[in-house]
Amino acid sequence: MNPREAYLDLADDARDYGDPDRAIETAGRRRAARWSAVAVAVTVLVLFTWLRPEPEPAPVLREPPPHAGARAHSLYSVCRTGCPTVLRLTDGRETEIVSGVETVNPPGNHTISPDGRWLGLPDDGGGYRLNDLLGGPDLQLPAELGGVYGPWVWAADSSRIILANHRDGDVFHYLDVDLRTGQVTRPVVPEGTEIVGLTGGGELILQPPQKVTDQLTLTVAGRPVVFRAQTGRFADDDHGLWIQSRGERLYLHEYGEQAVVRLLSPEGRADAYLRIPEGRFAVGPTATGYVVVEPGNQAQRLYEIGQEERLLGEYPPEAAVVIPGLARH
Repeated sequence: MNPREAYLDLADDARDYGDPDRAIETAGRRRAARWSAVAVAVTVLVLFTWLRPEPEPAPVLREPPPHAGARAHSLYSVCRTGCPTVLRLTDGRETEIVSGVETVNPPGNHTISPDGRWLGLPDDGGGYRLNDLLGGPDLQLPAELGGVYGPWVWAADSSRIILANHRDGDVFHYLDVDLRTGQVTRPVVPEGTEIVGLTGGGELILQPPQKVTDQLTLTVAGRPVVFRAQTGRFADDDHGLWIQSRGERLYLHEYGEQAVVRLLSPEGRADAYLRIPEGRFAVGPTATGYVVVEPGNQAQRLYEIGQEERLLGEYPPEAAVVIPGLARH
């Protein structure tokens, strides 16, 4: 897999880390079939009554990881099978991590909290664990029949993470994990609706079933908000819909003559936009800008762009890299 494919794959449906090659290969077909079906059935957006989340059993607490003591800078694996996954810490150290499964493509499976404190890893049999790198106890979420857990959405302050239990592009349910208390609840959302973000106040941002080209409707804190593309389309035959979020800002990717990331408020107000430079590819937002990757034959480089540009790090040319805050959305 080359770097371009690794990052464009984030726009596809959720990966099944038990069979990542099959999942990536079939993601486009699943999306086409699903959208063609819902386009016929969905003609209006139906407002729904919020249901109280169902409580979940408390996660199992484990001992602190051996590499505790510093926050995560990034993690990467240089190939899909037979390669170690490497955690890069902010103090400059690098250490191999054991995720409990064979080597998988880190984006979409592994995750780091926006503040770098928490490391999320798939576990044996489809469970998921969250390691506190600063020395606190781990949270272990047990496996459930039918699917595996993957990271979906982070709260911007790293206090919560939404995990999805999924397989082959189908999401069975979500878990809302409060990392301050260890409490786990199961948000109830309408069938076919996806959680794509959390507002700064902690409310869910949902994507109802719809066929998306140049217009997108999201449900923000229970009410519909319409977003319209300005320079291209949100999705077309060659590009899937890619929604990213960080606190009070949504990042919608538009595909036209040039790739653009549009920055919007959850209420639909356009705040700004970023043009992705030629030869670079989108990765994800940070607290102060947006990260892009520049592939190369000897190394690939990650840069933060925005008000100014700065180099974040260099990685092996085939590496798939996860930065803090990077999840499905």
